[in-house]
Amino acid sequence: MRIPRPGAVMVITALFCTLAACSTGMSVHTSGSDTGDGSPVVFRVSTGDPVVFLTIDDGAVRDPDMLTVLKAAEVPASLFLTADYAADDPEFFRRLRDEAGARIETHGIDHSDLRGRGLAEQKRRICRPAEDYKRMFGKRPELFRPPYGSYGETTLKAAEKCGVSHVVHWSAEIKEGEMSFANADRLRPGDIVLMHFGENFGADVREFVEQADRAGLRPALLENYLS
Repeated sequence: MRIPRPGAVMVITALFCTLAACSTGMSVHTSGSDTGDGSPVVFRVSTGDPVVFLTIDDGAVRDPDMLTVLKAAEVPASLFLTADYAADDPEFFRRLRDEAGARIETHGIDHSDLRGRGLAEQKRRICRPAEDYKRMFGKRPELFRPPYGSYGETTLKAAEKCGVSHVVHWSAEIKEGEMSFANADRLRPGDIVLMHFGENFGADVREFVEQADRAGLRPALLENYLS
């Protein structure tokens, strides 16, 4: 995305209401970082580049207009898919990858909370989708986002054993066309933004583009900044 990009914003404005009407809502999560035994957790990326990262979760709602919206916005996104939704329509997500520059990552088997489960069960829930995605998408995922952003030491150990390089949280969230921030009042370089495949997809992408433009940031692919 080049800044400013009024044309892209105008296109998204025209498209987002084909997906759903606008409404409001927010939730805020604490930002920070966490490392230790197991895969490291990242809430935001430390970088001097004027970049921000869009991540999209679950995959429950799939609408052909979503591809049009992402392509028009020129926003590369990391898609954290649950295995059950990915298996429902892998071709839909392959098109987002191939035509909109998205990267496919894992959100686990389903959206069950991992905390309180043993190591073997958490490994099963993280490792099995990795094998499924290699078959469906030709590549194992590098990143994992735990359902609800909920994790413990056992989750990080399980993720490491499954070959996950980073467990990804977030520092800002878009919900129903509005963005909320953790410990800030605007986007900052390195912020990781959470949104979902939902009925307000178009409005949420439009909000991301407008907030990024307002902060003088360009969307970048998260995977390119994690090593």
